[in-house]
Amino acid sequence: MYIAKPPVQLMVALFMSSLYLSLNEACAYDKPRFEQAVRLFEAGDYASATELFEQLLAVDGDNAIIHYNLGSSYYKLGRYKMARSHFQKIGTRHKLLPAAYYNLGLIAFRLEGSDAAIHWFERCRDSSSDEKLRQLADRQLRLLKDGGNRFSRKKQLSGYFSIGAGHDGNVGRVSDEILDISDHGSAFLDLFLSARYWLNGDHRLGYALKSGGGATNYGQLNKYNSALVNLGIYRYQPLHDGWHSRLGAHYYYTRLDNAGFQQRIMLQVRVGKKYMNNQRLRIQYEYNEIGDLDPAYNYLAGSQQRLNIENRTHLDSGHLRMGYRVELNDRENYQVAASFSSYSPTRQTLYLRYKPTLAESWTAHLGVNYRHSDYEDENIDNGVRLGVRKDKRLRLTLGVVYNYSTDVELELLFHHTENDSTIAGKEYVNKQWMLSIGRFF
Repeated sequence: MYIAKPPVQLMVALFMSSLYLSLNEACAYDKPRFEQAVRLFEAGDYASATELFEQLLAVDGDNAIIHYNLGSSYYKLGRYKMARSHFQKIGTRHKLLPAAYYNLGLIAFRLEGSDAAIHWFERCRDSSSDEKLRQLADRQLRLLKDGGNRFSRKKQLSGYFSIGAGHDGNVGRVSDEILDISDHGSAFLDLFLSARYWLNGDHRLGYALKSGGGATNYGQLNKYNSALVNLGIYRYQPLHDGWHSRLGAHYYYTRLDNAGFQQRIMLQVRVGKKYMNNQRLRIQYEYNEIGDLDPAYNYLAGSQQRLNIENRTHLDSGHLRMGYRVELNDRENYQVAASFSSYSPTRQTLYLRYKPTLAESWTAHLGVNYRHSDYEDENIDNGVRLGVRKDKRLRLTLGVVYNYSTDVELELLFHHTENDSTIAGKEYVNKQWMLSIGRFF
């Protein structure tokens, strides 16, 4: 996506023109130091200006003008999260608030992307009485929505790579299906890669290839080692009344214990719409045709359908996602002699994910996921009826991310999972943690 170069200095000039008309409002107790900080900023010495503004803020911590200038200074130093924290401290009734909204849009584009930036530019345009500022906000919105920019070059190829290590307290084979639980813990090494290549256009209107892969190695418990590669093509296009769509087809290939396990072809339809300044609705449907690569697992072959409804909320403190997913399965199921096991569940999932900003460069991950599974037919073991299988799974996620730079992050993640089942051997408890380093490209 394209956007004009952030004109933070222009915003400072806008507020400075009114500042000298009422300097007492800005810093009545230390005018010389405030004026010196402004001169340092205008001379390009942003580090020294920041130091002086911080000294002034220590005396008058609620001064909106000092917060605004600190935000501008930190922005110039490339410390965008620190800049954001100061712009967000400007009161809702202060005359600098629309300008702060504008700069929050510039920061959001650098840290989060165009959707988050649009949210702030729209708030600036809708709240400002300054025609020049409104025109600037409108210009940024046009550039974002039309996909043009004379300063930045859109990346045709982008993606993410990570390497991590951790410990799994109860290693399992294909945890979604619960095929085999080891009741043993193990250290593991994890690799992950995802990439997107634009064939033409962008996410507003265009075609893209998406691919990825990953591998997990458990050392001595090598029969649980797994690997995955995938490739898909997607079309993005706008619809009517603010809706946007994505249509795609994707191929997945999975290996277990260094042998082919499963292949899957997925067809996907997704639509989304922003219906409030900070609210976005996303609805996604998937159809999967699943084939076995190992005859030992042919009972998992068949079809799977998923419908996911998710609401995304952009808060000043972070991002919140809440969703509901329903999944229908029609598998071959397992049958040998007088034994039968169903692998065709209807699943319903409720989830919540919250990513609050803790401090400059630090973000938390909080998640709750509850899944209820009703299997299609009664299980039978050597002629003994065991009843219809029903599972209840609860997963809690805690994590923290440190953004070392704009494209490198460190993440510590912890999962606690409990699965209750009406069928013996399918219940389990697992605690897993992983430390990883990732890089965007």
